[in-house]
Parts: sequence; C-alpha cells; structure tokens
Amino acid sequence: MAIPAPASRPPTDAALSRRSLLLGGTGLALGATALAACTTSSDPSVPEATGAGGALLAAFPQGAPHVPVGVPTRLPYLITDDEGVPLDVIDGAVPFEVSRNGEVVATYEVEPRSEGIPRGYLPLINTFDDEGVYDITATYDGATMTSQLQVFPQSEVVSPVVGQQLPSAPTPTTEKSFDVDPICTLVPQCPFHTVNLEDALGGDKPIVLLVATPAYCQTAFCGPTLGNLVDLAEGRDDLTVIHAEVYQRPAEAGGDLANAPLAPLPEKYGLLLEPVLYVTDASHTITTRADSMIDRTEMAEVIG
Repeated sequence: MAIPAPASRPPTDAALSRRSLLLGGTGLALGATALAACTTSSDPSVPEATGAGGALLAAFPQGAPHVPVGVPTRLPYLITDDEGVPLDVIDGAVPFEVSRNGEVVATYEVEPRSEGIPRGYLPLINTFDDEGVYDITATYDGATMTSQLQVFPQSEVVSPVVGQQLPSAPTPTTEKSFDVDPICTLVPQCPFHTVNLEDALGGDKPIVLLVATPAYCQTAFCGPTLGNLVDLAEGRDDLTVIHAEVYQRPAEAGGDLANAPLAPLPEKYGLLLEPVLYVTDASHTITTRADSMIDRTEMAEVIG
C-alpha cells in the first residue's frame, strides 16, 4: 500500500531550507570540511562524524526533516582520509551498525560503489522504526567511525519518498519550457525533455526521473550521473525517462544561486539536495529514491 504523502508546506520555505543546506556546497568535490558544512544540521544533537584517521560523511541532511520513520531509506556515505578528503575508491565491503540509545538495531555489510562518478560511496539502506537520533557506525581500514542522523515523522518529511505516488509537477520539454532557461545544462543536451511529467503520469510505463543541474551543481555528481543515465536508457522504450533541471533561470542570479528561483518540480517537491533519482513501477509508486550520488552499476540495478 502506498505511503500517504505528507502535508504540504509553503514552497518558499522548502526552497530556502534547500539553499541554506546546499550553498556551502562543493564539499563532495572538494573535501570533508565543506561537505560537513553542507549536509549537517545546525542542531547540536546531531554532531559531526568522527573516527580515528578519517571520518564517515553523510551525503544527505542529517538533522533537517529528510529521513522518515517507517520508510526504506537509502543513505549515501563517504569515507575520508586522515586529511579530510573523501576517498575516490573504497576497498571492499564495509560493516555498518545502526544503533539507538546504545542498542544495536541493525547490522549490514555495504558494498562500495564508484563506477562512472568522481568518488567512492557506500549506499546504506535501512528502515527506521522509531523517531529520534540514531548512531551510524562503520569500520574501515582498522578505524571505527560514527555519524548520527535524526529520523522524523513521515508528516514532517516534505519531499517524496519510497512507497508514495510520484507527485505530478511540470517538467520542461523542448515544446514547453515552463519558463525554465535552459531546460537542460548538459552539453550536448540530453534526450529526456520530450515528455512532461504531468503527461507521463497519465501513462502506464515506469518513470525514471532525475533532478540534476550539470552546469550549476553544488557537487561534482550531476553531470556524470546524467551522462550515465543517457547511456543506460538508450533504446529503453519500456520506460519514460525525464530530466528536470534544478533552477528556473540560473544565469539571472548574477553568480549567486541563493537568488535563483527553483524550477517548478524541485520547488514543489521541496528537495533539499541534488542530484536526486526517482524510479517508479508501472503504477507510478516510488520504488527507489537515490540522493546525492548513484554510480553506473547501482543505477542499472534500480532502473531494471
């Protein structure tokens, strides 16, 4: 059964929250300090990740309403070296523990991913049964590293999650831009601007929706992710594939993306980060949500 969509919030509040989280924001490309500033809540109950000789970095908002209770949630993590730089490659499966109030509630062996993107990452998938703060502990190269995150009621998480119907929102096409300029910042332009999501939801094909802005990305992942999708979706007439840019008219922001209005879909969805990949089944129920980074092999697995 589909998970009910949360009560809507004013779009402006969602956009401001997203900008405040992202505009520190080339941390995934440049190093751990900026990444932590970008993705960690100001809530003092959610401290920085720590570990001897390195750190476990959450590539998602840890204290903002992002992780809902009772929903399978994919959580991408990076590991840094002792100078705070995220590793390009992570060697072998990494053991994880999820705990709350000192009690271990789940354990995993997470295989690293890195094909076709700039960094190695660890996609931990977990369903949190209760609200509150959780410890996420990983052991790598002899070091034990702990990060924390906060889990919120489903009603407080605005952006669509696994189990919900993919919400309708306009996405620019070559025929109708919805005042988004440019409709695609990949060079050359990607082929995923022929169908408006509003129309696709009236059909019976699974939908693959990527929200990414290669030219204005706050990380180094948007361009490679979209490029991988172009390759993997070639000839797939069994899917409807759509790319949506993040910003409405970024060139008018004068170099300050804080002043750039969001495009219709990321504004409506209240997205707090980029890129974000949604995959649905034929009924348009979300089966996968992949935030921040997804490599070529994981993408191939989730789109089928």
